[in-house]
Amino acid sequence: MNDDIFDFRGRGLGTGYHDEPYRYIRCGDGSVMVISHHSHGVEFVLGYCRRVTIDRWGVFIHDPFRRVSDSSLTRSWPEPSPKGLYLFRATRLEIIREEDWMRSDK
Repeated sequence: MNDDIFDFRGRGLGTGYHDEPYRYIRCGDGSVMVISHHSHGVEFVLGYCRRVTIDRWGVFIHDPFRRVSDSSLTRSWPEPSPKGLYLFRATRLEIIREEDWMRSDK
C-alpha cells in the first residue's frame, strides 16, 4: 500500500480494510494533498489542502485552496476557500510535493 494515497470509499463505507473511527492527516513541510474524484473513468481535481479529517461518513477538508491563473496563463497563485469543505462521495487524497504557485507568501 502506498502511504501517500488515501482513498475514501464513500459515505458510510469507511476508510479501508482497517477502519478507524476517524483519521487525521496533516502534510509536512514542502508537501500538500491533492483532492480528486473519479467520474465515468475521468479524474477531476477538486482542490488542494494541507490537512484533512476522515471519518466513516465523510472527509472534512481544512483550509482548501485551488489554483488560479492570469488570463495569459503566465502566473498562478492559490485562492483559499472561505470555509472548510465536507465531501461525502468517494474521494482520493494524494500527498504531492508543493509547487511554487501553492505558497501564499509569493
